[in-house]
Amino acid sequence: MTNPLKQITNLRTYIVSAIIFIIGGILLVLAEKVSFSNGNLWVKSLSSNFGALMIASVSMAMLWELFSKRSFLEELLAKTGFADDIINAGLTGVSINPVKGPDFSKIIASSVRLDIFVCYANTWRASFEEDLKILASKRNCRIRLIVPDAENPAIMSDLAKRFNADNAEVMKGRIQQAIVEYKSLFTSVPNTTLDFSIWIHDETPVSSFYRFDRCAVITLYKHAKGRGNAPTIVAERGGALYSYIENEIDSMVKGIGNYPKLARRIHPVEEATSPQSPD
Repeated sequence: MTNPLKQITNLRTYIVSAIIFIIGGILLVLAEKVSFSNGNLWVKSLSSNFGALMIASVSMAMLWELFSKRSFLEELLAKTGFADDIINAGLTGVSINPVKGPDFSKIIASSVRLDIFVCYANTWRASFEEDLKILASKRNCRIRLIVPDAENPAIMSDLAKRFNADNAEVMKGRIQQAIVEYKSLFTSVPNTTLDFSIWIHDETPVSSFYRFDRCAVITLYKHAKGRGNAPTIVAERGGALYSYIENEIDSMVKGIGNYPKLARRIHPVEEATSPQSPD
C-alpha cells in the first residue's frame, strides 16, 4: 500500500524544489540580461551567484531524494537486519495514535470491504462516520462488525478492568450501545447491495483490528489505566501481518480446519440448521 503521508511529503518536496529552481533561473537570467550601472555591479554579481547557488542546491537535494536517500536507507536496514522482516510482514506504517495515526479516510475511500474487530470503538466510529456511510453506499459493499458477547459476564469483567470501566455492567452497556450505533449507521444507508452483519464472540480481545481490501490496521491494547495512545500498525495485503488478521477474521466467521467458527451472527439472525431426518 502506498503511504499517503509519504506521497504528500514527496509532492511538497518536488513543488518547493521546482519553485526554488525557477527562482534561481530567473536570477541568472536577470544577471545576464539586465544592465547595471557601475555602482550597482554588485547586484549583478549577487544575483548571478545566488541564482547559481539555488540551482546547485536544488540539484543536489533532488539527487539525494531520488537516489542517495533510498540507497542509504536500504543499506541501513540491511545492516540492522530489519529490511527482510519489514518486507515480509508487509509493514507500511506505525503510530501511537489509533485514530489519527493511519489515514483512515483515504483507506476507507479506497475500500469496498471492511471487517471491524473491536470492543466498541466509539471514538473511531464517530470520527469517520461520514467516511463509513460513503463506504456503505458502494455497490456490493461488505461490512462485518465483530464484538465480544455483552451477555458473557466473565469477558465483561475482564474488559471492564482493561478499559477502566466501573464494573462489568458498564462495559456491557458500552458494547450494546456500540452495536446499536453501528447498526443504525449502516442500515440508514439506502443501498440494497450492502452486506452488513454483526457477530458476537466469547473471546477476550487483546487487540483491535480493521481489515480493508488492501491493508489492515492493528491496535494493541494497553495495560495502563486511563485514556492514552496505543501502538497502531498498518500492514499491506500480501504480508504476514495481513495474513494473520485474515486468519483471525476467518476463525471468527468461518472456522479454520476442524475448528468451528468462534463467533455467532446476530444481525441478520442466522437461520437455525435443522438436522436431516434419516431416510
